[in-house]
Amino acid sequence: MGPAAIVTLKVSQSQSLGWWNRVVALDTILVFTADGCPHCRALCEDFDRRGVVYREINLSREPDEMAHLRELIWEHRLPVVADHERVSIGFRGQSSTFSDLGLE
Repeated sequence: MGPAAIVTLKVSQSQSLGWWNRVVALDTILVFTADGCPHCRALCEDFDRRGVVYREINLSREPDEMAHLRELIWEHRLPVVADHERVSIGFRGQSSTFSDLGLE
């Protein structure tokens, strides 16, 4: 899978996401971002322009949230969009690596 790939994963009902069930309503969209990520910025601007309601989790400012993200994905790329049934990595075919963003 190349660096421009967008990955969408279906979250199985059997997958243990206890923290998700405690803090996220079924209609909540989580967007994991980081400072300096142009694809994260573009995604959030697109969502804002279209009136999409989401909760942004900026890993540069909330590094403890990385543990939650690692429960959802094994890729080390941002942005990540998660809802109650799927997880998508990237925006319009582009993503930034954790190392590019100083997260590793």
